[in-house]
Amino acid sequence: MSMSMSMSMPMLTIENIEDDEEYLLFRDWVATEDKSKATAKSYLANFRRLRNIIGKEIQNTAQDTLIKAVEAEIENKNTQSAIINVAILVRDRVFGMPVEALERKRQANKGTIQEGLKQTNKYIILPTIQEFDAYISKLFRERKYMEYIVNYLIRHCYVRNQDMIFEVVETHKETEDLTKNYMLYERKKKQVTYIRNVYKTANTYGAKENIITDPDFITALRAMKDRFPIIDSESKIGYYVQKYSFQELGEGALLKIIINEYRGNINVLKRISESRGTNVLTLLQNYNITYTNE
Repeated sequence: MSMSMSMSMPMLTIENIEDDEEYLLFRDWVATEDKSKATAKSYLANFRRLRNIIGKEIQNTAQDTLIKAVEAEIENKNTQSAIINVAILVRDRVFGMPVEALERKRQANKGTIQEGLKQTNKYIILPTIQEFDAYISKLFRERKYMEYIVNYLIRHCYVRNQDMIFEVVETHKETEDLTKNYMLYERKKKQVTYIRNVYKTANTYGAKENIITDPDFITALRAMKDRFPIIDSESKIGYYVQKYSFQELGEGALLKIIINEYRGNINVLKRISESRGTNVLTLLQNYNITYTNE
C-alpha cells in the first residue's frame, strides 16, 4: 500500500496512469473478475475520474471526504453512484478497507434514482403497443428489413442494444465462439435460433436462446444476412438501434410500451424477464410507466 501524501497528486492522465500503483492494482483486480470489455472500460475510466476529483489515492481518502468531493463535483445521481461504486471496489476488494459509509451513500442514491424514475414515468406519453406492432408490419411490407429486424427483436425478444451485435450463420459449428452472439438459420427446420452469449446480465443469467419461426422475420434476416453485425462496437451500437427503432425511441422507451401493456399479466412479465435477463421487480420499477410503490 502506498504511503499517504501531504499534498494533492498530479492529475491522473492516460499518459501517466501506467505509473500509478493503485491504478495497476485495481486494473489487475478487474481483469480477474472476467468483466465485459464495456464494464472494465467503465470501471477504469471512473477510477481515473474519481482520483482526479479527490486529488490523491482512494485508499488514503476518508469515506466522508470522498463522498463530499463527489457530490460537489457531480450532480447526476447515476454518475455519482457509478463513481462511488468504484471507490467501494478499490477499498473493499483491493485493499480490504471499510466501505460502510460509501455503501450507505450508494443505497441512498439508488432510492433517489428510483423515485425520480417513478415521477418521470407518471408523465411519459408513449405510443401504444398497437401502433408499435402496426409499424413493424409496415416495415416488412415496405421491405425495410434492417429496421424491421431491430424493432422485431425489441418487441418479441425484449433485447438491449448490445444484444443486437450478432452474426448470421447457418451451421452449429459456426456458433462455437462463446464470446459472440448469433442468428442461426436452420433451413430444414424453417427457424432461426437467436443465441446470446454476450449481453448485460450474462454473468447472472447465462447464455440465452430464442427460437423464431415467424416466416416474415426469416425472410428479412435472409435478405440482410450480409449486413450483420450492424457494427462491432458496443459503444456505437446504441446509436444505430435508436436510429432504426420506432420513432427513434430506442429500446428502453419501447420496452416501457410493452411493460405498460402487460403490467397486469404476470405470465407475460415472466416471459419478458426470462428473455431479457432482468428480474420482474426491476421491470416494474424501471419500465412500467404506471408503476407506484405507495
